[in-house]
Order: sequence, then structure tokens, then C-alpha cells
Amino acid sequence: MAVSIQPFGPAHTEAVGDFNRRLQEGGSDWQFPDSHEPSWLARSNGSATFQEFYVAADGEGVRGAYALQHRPAAIDGEPLEIGTWYLPISEGAVDPRYALIAMLMMRDALRRTPVSFCLGMNGVDSPVAKLAARLGCEPWPVPFFARIENGARFAREAHYLRRKNGLAPLLDVAAATGAASLGAGLLRLALRRSPRNASGIRVELVEEFGPWADMLWERAAPHYSFIELRDAVTLNRVYPKGKPRLTRLRLRRGSQTFGWAVLQAARMSNHPNFGALHVGRITDVLAAPEDADLVTDAATAALSALGVDLMLSNQSHPVWCTALRRQAFLSIPSNFAFAPSPELAERIRAVDPSYQRLHLNRGDGDGPWGHDPRAF
Repeated sequence: MAVSIQPFGPAHTEAVGDFNRRLQEGGSDWQFPDSHEPSWLARSNGSATFQEFYVAADGEGVRGAYALQHRPAAIDGEPLEIGTWYLPISEGAVDPRYALIAMLMMRDALRRTPVSFCLGMNGVDSPVAKLAARLGCEPWPVPFFARIENGARFAREAHYLRRKNGLAPLLDVAAATGAASLGAGLLRLALRRSPRNASGIRVELVEEFGPWADMLWERAAPHYSFIELRDAVTLNRVYPKGKPRLTRLRLRRGSQTFGWAVLQAARMSNHPNFGALHVGRITDVLAAPEDADLVTDAATAALSALGVDLMLSNQSHPVWCTALRRQAFLSIPSNFAFAPSPELAERIRAVDPSYQRLHLNRGDGDGPWGHDPRAF
């Protein structure tokens, strides 16, 4: 029977549950949300930012599903309606009879939102990224950075490193002798550079974004060739008040807000990459490029005060990447990729041919929470 891509409605709930069970039984870690009403960014009156779910049905069941987010953006400060598609989960991952489902869903997403992108995808070499490339959505890696705070715990719990041949015993020795802690401390001392013009800066913890975020958005957005909307209404939907393990920083000079940062911290438990590490992340930031150092410095200090063992951040803009390096973050291989649709790529290249002024991080795409059970 022919496959039909349909909005996920109440009638599909049982079939989606069966689909998830088949994925799990087949050895896949992926699961699609089992409710047609999104738990994050559901439709809300008056908001242009929301997500909706679609399923690939063949009459006998659901064979795939994906999410489509609507969130305005700006190119060189000019507003742009845009879509973001993610979670293209296909039964083809466990049954070759459905190998074409993922491609059908991605074509459907591009048909519904020709000006769109996919972000994440487990990097430029993943199956999803390769499918996106076949559809003309060329994947670009978004740089990934890490800063080690607790060298001993990192050596013991960094599972993604310990899996490499011969490294686990060496890391154990480094942790036991204190070499890991000493090395991490010396590295931070050698690499960190204090930002200039830091006097008179006030850093505040805030529970939500107010009109000050709107004023900053108006000033900062034109500095970036492509950036998703970050006004107060949108930010309060993406980072809702009361969400656990979420910290919002507001930075001011006198009465003027010049930047903000959103941070996350979580204590892992048997994580495939991070074991039991306490991991912090600079999830999202905004400021004019000349203030990137100050915002990154404040964000790093706040995460350090939380006692994290490891800090992470993905940032696309070269100025923000440099700001992370000045805070002793090291560049590591990225599993986070940006794949713009052909129409979006054409619009970006018209103002930024080499993609040097994009503002992308974990606050974009499927957002700070993500849907990959292996990711943080």
C-alpha cells in the first residue's frame, strides 16, 4: 500500500506506540513522541513559534514520523518565515523494506517549508545528513567546544574517550596520580584570556525574558547573516519558566542590557558518552559580536560556580568560537550539523557567501532539550 504523509492526529496514537515498540525491539534507540500534542512548543494563540508532528502511514500502521517547527528568522536583520525539520525517524532503521520512508518524509518537509533547515543530525557524516545532501541540503558542521573543569572525574567518566583502544588504563593512571587534575588546571590557566572592558558589568540571574530582550534583539540581529528569532515572547516559549536545570543570565552596562546567555547543567547517570559526569552547557547566547567575550566569560563563571565537571558549547559564528577559546574551551569533532534547504542556502549566500556570520547553537532546531536519547 502507498505511504501517505499525514498530520499526527489522535487516531494515530496507538500506531505510533506500535511503531516505537518495533524500533525498540529492532535495537534502535530512537523513539518518537507518543502524543500528537507536543509537550514543547505546542500551538499557542498569537505565537508564530510552534511545532507540529507528521507520520508516514501505509494503511496498516505508522512507518515513520518527523517534527516540523515554525519559527521566524532574520537574514541581515530582515524578517523571514522559516521551518525547521527534525526527528525523521523511519522504520527503515530496523527493517530494510522501509528504507525509502526517511527520504519521503524529508521531501515532504521541504515541500511544506521550502525555506527551511535541519540542525543536529549527529554530524555531517550521519545517514540523515547524507540523505539531506541528496536533496540539495548541504550539511555544514557547527563547531563544538569543551572545557574540562574536573580532570580526575573526566578521566574516569569520559566514556567516549575510554572506548578508544588503550586509553582507559592511561586515563585511570592520570586520575589516580593527580596528573589529570593538574593538567586540566594548567590548560585552563594557559589558555584563558580575561575579557577587556569588563569593569562596570552587572550579571543577573533572571527567571524569564522581558522587554529588555526585545531591545537587544533589535540591536543585535542585523550583525548576523542568519539568526532565528530571539525576542522575549519566543525565548520564553523556547526556555519556559520553571524548567529545571536551566539558568538565564542577563548582562548590563548601567541600565542597558548588552547580552544574555542560557545555560544548562545536568548530572549524568550511565550516559554513553559522559558516564556520571556533571555536565554544563552554554546553550544559547545573544549580543553584538564585540560583546561575545563578556557574555562567554560570565556564562563560563556561572557554570563553574555550579560545580560542573565538563562544559560544552556549539557556536557557529567565528567571534563566539574565539570567545570560547579565550575561556580555555578546546575545539573537538562536532556531531552537530546545519543543512539549509536550497532556497535558504541561496538567500544566505546572497549576503554571506562563506557562512561566516551565521548565529546557530543548541538553542536552534529541536532546541535545548533535543530528542536524541544519546545527546545532551
